[in-house]
Amino acid sequence: MVVSPDSNTPLHLKNQTCKHFGDCGGCQCQDVPYQEQLRLKSATLRETFQEYWTGEITITPSPQVWRYRNRLDFNFGRKHYPEPPPKDFVRESALGFRRRGRWYWPVDIEDCLIGMEGNSHLLDAVRSWMYDQELHAYDPRSHEGTLRALLVREGKRTGQRMVVLITREALADPDRFVEVVNAASPATSIFQGIFTGKSDIVAADDLLLLHGSPTIDEELRIPDDDAARALRFRLSPFSFFQTNTLATERLYGTIRAWVRNLGASIVYDLYGGSGGIAFSCADLVQRIESVESVESATHDGAHNAEVNQITNVSFHTMNVEDYLRRLAEQGTLESNAAVILDPPRAGLHPKAIRALLELKPRNILYVSCKPSVLAQELKSLAEIYAIRKLWAVDLFPHTPHVEAVAWLQVKASAEEG
Repeated sequence: MVVSPDSNTPLHLKNQTCKHFGDCGGCQCQDVPYQEQLRLKSATLRETFQEYWTGEITITPSPQVWRYRNRLDFNFGRKHYPEPPPKDFVRESALGFRRRGRWYWPVDIEDCLIGMEGNSHLLDAVRSWMYDQELHAYDPRSHEGTLRALLVREGKRTGQRMVVLITREALADPDRFVEVVNAASPATSIFQGIFTGKSDIVAADDLLLLHGSPTIDEELRIPDDDAARALRFRLSPFSFFQTNTLATERLYGTIRAWVRNLGASIVYDLYGGSGGIAFSCADLVQRIESVESVESATHDGAHNAEVNQITNVSFHTMNVEDYLRRLAEQGTLESNAAVILDPPRAGLHPKAIRALLELKPRNILYVSCKPSVLAQELKSLAEIYAIRKLWAVDLFPHTPHVEAVAWLQVKASAEEG
């Protein structure tokens, strides 16, 4: 079953594809009507989980089909040409995304239709600034060049914007970069991040605040029957936050409704990030223990708890598998405890799976951004767990990706054992 979207897609974007579609390695199915995208995703989910679930899998659509992303990571790169240039030729620099099927081949992007408004102005301005300053993209082969990436974040409900320029070295004239950005697309926060490593990742060894606030804010309005639970979050340059704000509200609303039905008084929120899921249902339970390995995320979580006047969520900075092992060594969980899992795309560490099977919490809510990994892990978890409910939320229109949510409950035979 597929739920019809109440999309607020602007008329000029309906039935339109991006001019870079087919070359850019991001979107893969913009040419497929959205309802058909949802149908195909639902069919893929049914096939993925057919061994463990025979019922329907409802997909909640994204409220926005275009302009839904609150974060984009643009890359600087050296252009490639149909015919290899001479060895002493200085390749031109590009700003955009990777070419489909050729990660080393950059595509100059004029706009991104799933990204925030104003991208085209910002990209044009930064590209012109690059030429005027005679700067070049970093070349991973020769290790020459300055510019590596341009990270843009936006609070969809606050309108606040952050721009982070990642370079190999400090800029000679950072004030000029600030002027260019603010003239094209005014930002609440502008950073320069310096990264000297050789990895092709968006990261920084040092962050220099060039303009404005060191953070921006985002709001979530979590559906709760006919009302909404309003939450506010602080976002720093590299803090984790789901990239589709409005669809995330629906995802967290589903989790909140399920937690209400669990009857648990204690929830272990594993891979808890900066507290999004924990805060969405904190008022429904006595206590939440949130575990996250990234220290900056737990710092943001503690701040967000204070801002939202939430006092029953505790944050722990450590690996989930180590935390679970420590719990297992202490004995069993409380009988009224539940676990929420929201791991990265790689899924659970094998030690975490073994610890969960040993601790045997009666209820697990598993949020998976890569359902095929969850299906693989069910080969182990199905020893004692069965799926009670299986749902999905489309956080990624125009891509094959979808967020699955599974309610796992201990089998009666395992409880008796």
